[in-house]
Amino acid sequence: MADLFSPPSSFPVDLLAAYPQADLLWSVLETSLTGLALYSPIWDAENQLVDFRIDLFNPAAQRMLQQPARPSGTYLQHFPHTLETGVFAFHCSAFLSGQPARLQVNYQGDGLDNYFDLAARRCGNGLLVSFTDTANQPRTAVEAALRESQAREQAARATVETQRQQLTQVLQQAPVAIALLEGPTYRIALANPAVRQIWARTEAQLLEQPLLVALPELDGQGVDTLLDGVLHSGQPYVGTELPFQLQRQGRLDTVYFNFVYQPQRNAQGETTGVLVVASDVTETVAARHLVEAQERETAQLNEELAAVNEELAATNEELQAANEEYLATNARLAQTEQQLRHLNQHLEERVQERTTQLRRQQDRLAQILGQVPAALATLEGPALRYTFFNNAYRSLTGGRAQLGLPFAEVMPELRDQGVLGLLEQVYASGQSVAADEAPIRFYNPTSGELVLQYLDFLYQPLTNEEGQTTSVLVYSVDVTERVRVRQQAQDLQAELLAAAKRQAAERETFYQVFAHTPASIALLRGANHRFEYVNAAYQQLFPDRQLTGRTVAEALPETEEAGFLTQLDNVYRSGDTFFGLELPMHLQPREGHPDQPVYYTFTYQAYRENDQIAGISIFAYDVTDQVRTREQGEQERRQLHRLFMEAPAPIVIMAGPDLVLQLVNPAYQRIFPGRALLGKPVLEALPEIDGTPIHEYLRGVYDTGQTFVAQELPLQLARTEGGPLEELYFTFTYQARRTTQGKVDGVLVFAHEVTDQVQARRIVEESGQHALALAQELSTANEQLRRTNVDLDNFIYTASHDLKAPISNIEGLLYLLQDELPAAVFEEEYVGSTLTRMLEAVERFKRTIEHLTDVSKLQKEYAAPTTLVNLAAVLADVHQDLAPLLQETGAVLVLEVGAVPPVPFSEKNLRSVVYNLLSNALKYRSPNRKPQVDVRGYERAGYVVLEVHDNGLGIDADHVPRLFDMFQRFHSHVEGSGIGLFMVKRMVENAGGRIEVHSQPGVGTTFLVYLPHAVGAAA
Repeated sequence: MADLFSPPSSFPVDLLAAYPQADLLWSVLETSLTGLALYSPIWDAENQLVDFRIDLFNPAAQRMLQQPARPSGTYLQHFPHTLETGVFAFHCSAFLSGQPARLQVNYQGDGLDNYFDLAARRCGNGLLVSFTDTANQPRTAVEAALRESQAREQAARATVETQRQQLTQVLQQAPVAIALLEGPTYRIALANPAVRQIWARTEAQLLEQPLLVALPELDGQGVDTLLDGVLHSGQPYVGTELPFQLQRQGRLDTVYFNFVYQPQRNAQGETTGVLVVASDVTETVAARHLVEAQERETAQLNEELAAVNEELAATNEELQAANEEYLATNARLAQTEQQLRHLNQHLEERVQERTTQLRRQQDRLAQILGQVPAALATLEGPALRYTFFNNAYRSLTGGRAQLGLPFAEVMPELRDQGVLGLLEQVYASGQSVAADEAPIRFYNPTSGELVLQYLDFLYQPLTNEEGQTTSVLVYSVDVTERVRVRQQAQDLQAELLAAAKRQAAERETFYQVFAHTPASIALLRGANHRFEYVNAAYQQLFPDRQLTGRTVAEALPETEEAGFLTQLDNVYRSGDTFFGLELPMHLQPREGHPDQPVYYTFTYQAYRENDQIAGISIFAYDVTDQVRTREQGEQERRQLHRLFMEAPAPIVIMAGPDLVLQLVNPAYQRIFPGRALLGKPVLEALPEIDGTPIHEYLRGVYDTGQTFVAQELPLQLARTEGGPLEELYFTFTYQARRTTQGKVDGVLVFAHEVTDQVQARRIVEESGQHALALAQELSTANEQLRRTNVDLDNFIYTASHDLKAPISNIEGLLYLLQDELPAAVFEEEYVGSTLTRMLEAVERFKRTIEHLTDVSKLQKEYAAPTTLVNLAAVLADVHQDLAPLLQETGAVLVLEVGAVPPVPFSEKNLRSVVYNLLSNALKYRSPNRKPQVDVRGYERAGYVVLEVHDNGLGIDADHVPRLFDMFQRFHSHVEGSGIGLFMVKRMVENAGGRIEVHSQPGVGTTFLVYLPHAVGAAA
């Protein structure tokens, strides 16, 4: 801290003692009402300043920024919005220039919304930033104007949204059928109730479905051809009374439509879909068809009456003939007259019946036509006089229509509009005239004004038997409301399109900001959390996956097991923001990459549309490097602690101003074997140093941070609690321990007791001759020690070699004694058994000598000559050697050695390793089950692994660390020297391998021997 914050030259010198630098600095940081931040620069490979590390926020800064004192992550990770607002560039400029800088900014982002006044200056190797907000200050004119602008913008957005909702409401309540079809598959994006009623489908069955999927019965009826023409040409299509087959209530119905296919375009003018506006005219078409059928039936009745008249004429001729024959015979005449009367009566009855039927049909037709919703009228003759009109037509004319009056007299306002001319044309030419949505102005008797109405009409000539036009049929449908609704819909659609363009532009602006933000950002929509947008940083987290358009469960299935989907569901349901700090997640690894957990700090925040939760925004930061760095630091700390505890030199760590003994390693504790030191202040643990220079030295290091070194310093200390004081000599170093801010928080003590050396030197100084002798002796001892270090292995070999001859002599004498003793003496109590035990002891001694010789050889075999040895062949050879023991124990030996490459090893040593492991597995078998030994060989990470597993007695966990020590034996019921596994370990390690053991008492033991791999060798 002293290096970063040196007191200014103007600070009064006489105040330095009263206000120590460190205390003054921390007091200022703690009490300042201004936010203070300390940042360290982060450079890239090209020595460019790319970010800052957040070193410290004072309490005021923590309050303003809602951050802890030392947040994890970098400056841009916490405040990415500073890139857009220029605040980050301001920080970089202040640091690089080294000059004080000021900035006022309205900051709206990263959870902040306020005006900030910032000052920054480079300080040493870091950047000091001071800032205040204006939360409790009067708003400036600029800020007030900006906030008014923001309020207007929000009001405009609300207005657009209101208009959008109104348009949606109009479309939903429109009396005509309206549907919006999008894309080449004509996906149904909108279907109002009218169209759903016509199509006889629910909203769920229609929305988001292609048209021919939702209405498969339309396939082959030409609908797709009409739609393709509109989509590709961009020209609307108008259809009149076109029939289509629709599936309704389980049957196909023929429905007639008047409709418009209107192309829909995006902001670039490209046709993206078709708007369908249709009306069901099935009833109108059916009524017209009924009129036409009645006309045909009337014509048929006329034809039948004509036939009757012809039949009557023929009968009259017969009567005339009968009258001429009357003079011939009266009887025949009377008979003929009687037949004629019957015939006339029959004919009259038929005519009367036909007349009654015709009158009924005409009454029925008049009733039907009177109730038809379309306006119907017939105009007869060149004067176009009214001979018929229904109620709908009377209403259309404002009650002015009267039978017998000419059309021009009833509707004079239509003469100048061309309607009268069209009717006269139809009458004169005999050709029908039709129009859709024709604008016509009708006189309103109530208001006295002309009222604009829109009509779909058909003027059709009616002819007599000779084909001459006698009347004109007027068929009209008032479509004024439909036209006005469509016009309103088009106007609202234009407004909605403009608003959508503005919203799209705003959304694109946000997306551009997101795209250049280093934070990983994604937008999810809907309850199934479908990716609507991901920026480049988020996509980089999953480079090989398609995210947009897919749900989180589809794109990232591993998030469900990690619990992230549950958190997303909770946020979507409750609207509460979720903060995740350094949470691990196992992603599916890319091919060729290891499966490693990654860590994220992120937020899940719901966003709303129309006061309803529409989706979730994700802001994530990959903090894997920070987590692993911290874990590595913790691992290094533990390793350092272990090194301190295992160090042969005495080490102590004292913490705080009271110098509490926070760490005391065993070497230091051995100096004071009878005293409790750990956790006590130094004056409590060692009260005898109170008032001595030692305590002053410690305090001086703690207060000044200056290292203190002493050579052979004499101290009066008691080795045991309450014991006598002894004069002890130490060479030691007192070194200050500092926090990450550079503040001293403890003292490190590295000591070495040199009492013996000092006393020895004193003895030398007291007697020169004795000192010379002692020096010579010490020199000789040192020389001997050096030779001993060199010849240690030779000593074992020589000793074992020299012992072989006398032990062989003893063995020979024992055998000679056994041969020379009389049989009676040999059989005496204790004689024979004692001699046998002596021979067994000699045999064990010989084996021990051999083992010591082997150990001596192993000590020298750090570079023993090796060859490429076939592991399978060695196992087969040892199997043959152990055959008697396998048969004796009834053990099962299973060998599974794959095609492993040969290993560079001494063949006899490898055989010894295998033999020791297999024989031990048989020797230490369990008496409770049949012995089984499984041997496997395979490759792993640059090694050929020999695995030996047995189901024997097993080894207690406390014994495993000492298993490979020399002369260690943990089962006394089996004869052994305790040197076999020591030799195995030494042979394996000398060859560059290693050995591991896993065991469980009562279950069995597994040895894993990692043998060096011969690179490139064939198996």
